[in-house]
Amino acid sequence: MEIDRATLDQIARVAPRLAARAGTRVLEGIAWPRDVEERFFAEGEARLPEVTYSPDREALRKRIAELDELLRSVDGDHPVLAWLRDCIRSQIEGAELLNAAGTRDFHTRSCALYGSASSSFFGGQLRNRDLAEHLAARMTIHGWDEASDPHDEPLNAPALRDFLASRIAARRPALDVEVTLDPRITAKVVAGMTRVRIRPDATFTPREAEGLWVHEVETHALTAHNGAAQPVLTFLRSGGPRSTRTQEGLALFAELYHRTLSIGRLVRLATRVRLVDMAEQGASFLDLYRFLREQGSERRDAYFDAQRVCRGGLVEGGAPFTKDACYLGGLLEVYAFLAAVLRGGLRDEVELLVCGRLALDDIAALSALRATGAVVRPRYLPEWLRAWDTLLPFFAFTSFMDGIDLDPVEQHFRSLLDVAALAGPPSSGSGSEGKRAAAPKVEAPRGKARRGA
Repeated sequence: MEIDRATLDQIARVAPRLAARAGTRVLEGIAWPRDVEERFFAEGEARLPEVTYSPDREALRKRIAELDELLRSVDGDHPVLAWLRDCIRSQIEGAELLNAAGTRDFHTRSCALYGSASSSFFGGQLRNRDLAEHLAARMTIHGWDEASDPHDEPLNAPALRDFLASRIAARRPALDVEVTLDPRITAKVVAGMTRVRIRPDATFTPREAEGLWVHEVETHALTAHNGAAQPVLTFLRSGGPRSTRTQEGLALFAELYHRTLSIGRLVRLATRVRLVDMAEQGASFLDLYRFLREQGSERRDAYFDAQRVCRGGLVEGGAPFTKDACYLGGLLEVYAFLAAVLRGGLRDEVELLVCGRLALDDIAALSALRATGAVVRPRYLPEWLRAWDTLLPFFAFTSFMDGIDLDPVEQHFRSLLDVAALAGPPSSGSGSEGKRAAAPKVEAPRGKARRGA
């Protein structure tokens, strides 16, 4: 894709103006104060929370007007200019979303930006909720197995702060990210480009701590810093809502690749998609909270997940915030992208994925801009990408599965599970042999497995 001088001149003119107006703090603007949480529990968990949103609407209107003017100033049909207009629109749409907080229109705009529980993949019939239901079902624990993980002492908030701070301090090149305790936040952790805030009363498993490192610091903070370090396109430090699906998918891929994505974490992500679906169909905050409690969630965890879905929208139901519906879909799309690109050995294109906060569809435009010097290699690489010698073999092996008919494999291992089902241990205290539940069916895709790389 050749880029002419006039197009490059437009990009050089528009980019700094967009950078100065990028970064609407949507999540901060719709966050629920801690007193809403405390009042909910003090009143016996029986009343809908009362939340008032007070964004600076005058400032938002001014930002939208300035961005609209900037959008109109981009003139031309070159694909790179179309991409630039998409970037500007994303910032406009983020501001419009925040401006609609507390109204039914908030949900409409949220769906346009993040999708919904019923959004499909690659134009097909499978939807976000189908993926979530499949993963939740596959995480179900079967049988009487007595093997278990060793007990690990949880980390308190100061311990997590020290853990993250030490990892950040040891990183090279140095990454400027501060880790602090903040009693005002509702979530256990809130992370941005330069700061990670931790709720002082929160606790974390060691695996959760590792997951936060690769998700929040090694992905979200890292891509923001890479965007800010670009010579021309510094607005890539904040990709706007259009980049969310890819950025969350990239962060989940890091968790998966580094084996920090636990059963509990994956089930919780799948459950959040279901919560979005329920809320879209009319479930209120209380319906979501009570559903989670019935599923075994702790009180604070149930509150947190229910408020994630209701924040910005209507607590009485019908108009939720749909961002949580895009995490798993983003993971699937990032995995598919990496599989396809790595098959061609295109390491440069993989590096482009972390040169800022961007969407997968941006890669073509960024690749063309890289040839002009307007985009440079990312200064910071996540650990999974630095370990290129382990990344390529992973996808190369999984690609071989494309040519294997899994039906006989499934039959073979199902018979082994049938044998194992009859070998249950004696029931405690009864003296008679225990009966293990019927062996679970080993599900596998019919015909050929999905291609890896």
